[in-house]
Amino acid sequence: MLIDERPSRPSAAAVRPLAGLAVLASLLANATSVAASNASARHRTEHRSDARRGHRVAGRSSPGARLEAEAELPSLRGTQQEEFVLDNSALDARSPGLGYRSSPALDDTSGGMYAAWGSTVRGVRVADGWVKTPSGFLPTEIRGVPVLLPVHPPDAGIVQSTMNRSWWGSASYVRYLDTGLQSWEELARLHGHLGNTCTQSTVQKQCGTHLVCNGGICGECQISRDCSDKFRCQYFALSGRNMCVLRDLTEQWTWREVLCTVLIVITAMLSAAAGMGGGGVYVPLLLLLCDFSTQEAVPLSQAMIVGGATVNIFMFCGERHPKYAHRPKIDYDVIMMLNPGLAVGVTLGVMLNLISPQWIIVLVLIVTLVLALQKSLTKGIAQFKKESKVLEEQAAAGQGSGGGGGEADGRAPKGGAGLKLKFVDIPTFAKLASSNTRSIGLILGCWLVFFAANMLKATQCSRAYWMQLGGLIITCFAFTWAGARTVMQKASASDAADGVLAWTPTTLWLYPLLSTAAGFLGGFLGIGGGIIIGPLLLELGMAAEASQATTAMFVFLSSSLATVQFVVLGRAMPEYAMWFTTWVLLATFVGQTLVDYALQKYQRSSLIVLCIAAILAGSLVMMTAVGTMDIVGDVLRGAY
Repeated sequence: MLIDERPSRPSAAAVRPLAGLAVLASLLANATSVAASNASARHRTEHRSDARRGHRVAGRSSPGARLEAEAELPSLRGTQQEEFVLDNSALDARSPGLGYRSSPALDDTSGGMYAAWGSTVRGVRVADGWVKTPSGFLPTEIRGVPVLLPVHPPDAGIVQSTMNRSWWGSASYVRYLDTGLQSWEELARLHGHLGNTCTQSTVQKQCGTHLVCNGGICGECQISRDCSDKFRCQYFALSGRNMCVLRDLTEQWTWREVLCTVLIVITAMLSAAAGMGGGGVYVPLLLLLCDFSTQEAVPLSQAMIVGGATVNIFMFCGERHPKYAHRPKIDYDVIMMLNPGLAVGVTLGVMLNLISPQWIIVLVLIVTLVLALQKSLTKGIAQFKKESKVLEEQAAAGQGSGGGGGEADGRAPKGGAGLKLKFVDIPTFAKLASSNTRSIGLILGCWLVFFAANMLKATQCSRAYWMQLGGLIITCFAFTWAGARTVMQKASASDAADGVLAWTPTTLWLYPLLSTAAGFLGGFLGIGGGIIIGPLLLELGMAAEASQATTAMFVFLSSSLATVQFVVLGRAMPEYAMWFTTWVLLATFVGQTLVDYALQKYQRSSLIVLCIAAILAGSLVMMTAVGTMDIVGDVLRGAY
């Protein structure tokens, strides 16, 4: 049942005396100056009608062009025509208007043209429930709901001649003799959503999708972040207005999207070499170049990260440790021990991020990334010098740059290796995974627990929410305890070695605690835990190649959870996600192939550490720029 929630109107009886006086005054005025007034009004009407018809858009045009053209209200002449208003109050459709038909049939659309809601059209009733206009046919009802209402009563009698002569501000009650005065809501509907009162909870109903709610009034957008998700702010020259339009990659393609794509490809190649996700660069690029809001940029960034991480995992899962052939390149024991703490830390960090002022977040971001950059860059330069010294000693000994080592200790032969494409080595993966079955099982179990928690998330700050959070923390402690028992059982068979994390009674609680702190910083700063855990593993003594692969697995576990959640919530934008993720997939594959070639040819694992430093530097610059812009905006709005 449709319920009319519009405010009540004065009854017809209450306004008839006033209306009678208005009629008498109108007839007296008509007798003295009807000829001159009607001629002048008709001249102005015809002039506006011809000008507006000159701007009509025919055929199928872009959404922005159609919106701008249909914003013009057509004025048609002819004594047999009636004037109708397009009313969306009962139907409550999300479309910008009512589509024209080529014939009196709902499925016979007319090339994508439409009449905007709230506008008026003139036409002739030609069939049961249809009106013929110069632009096509319009139905008077959709599924039994009236959408095309006559503006003037069809039998207004002698007062019909006064309809063409009206000015804004002149009292005229003739058209309301039988229906009563209009309410403010009805008057606003005739003039569109502009100027309606609104709240943030009723913005879609009161302002539609093309206007925004500013200060409780429906008005024009200023920037794309003012609009709803998946919309952008666009200026229309004809109407002189800014309106929110649905994002369309192909129709809104500019040099900004080209530059953003190129920079994302470069970032993806560096991230592949570092084993990181690259979210600290992806999000600022989307914010600054493509004018996305944070709510739009984060899901897109997560889709790109999970795409690149998937390629990394496929290429790493069948590889052996660079120094110990019996060990996998991905350290499953480290992931089993650190991932629960990392996940809890990210959850707590995000909660604190929501209640912290932007200037504190930016300050902590700068300090954290500067320290991480300094550590990584120093370690990379020192390792590069050490490798250079070793190569010089080998050259002096007559071994050349490709001598030394070999497959006896599990390393690939040095030098002379050509460029080879890396693919999934399933037999090797199966063999390596067979000795890490319990570790992989605990990793998968922890991932499923967090997946279920995300899908069944309770209302924020409710009692169920805090109980769920407490349950997650206890569950993570349980997974860490189970992982510690597994590591201690394998300790006798995996003694401490160079480039491998050593598990002792102290490190069994220290390393998970450090991963929790890393996750907390990643969640609090909005850059994810992967960009923190990578430098941490290097600082703890893990080999660069193993750190690269292990960090990629951390990134895959966290980004896959976030991506699934965004898809379920309907926050994904498929067109943009497919475009950018496709380029990230290709760039990651190319980056992994090139870095593998460089490692085998030049025997410099320091390249991985330097790539990590490059990603940290890019994140530091981009995130600081975005954070500073937010602080300036807050200051201008008087938030501080």
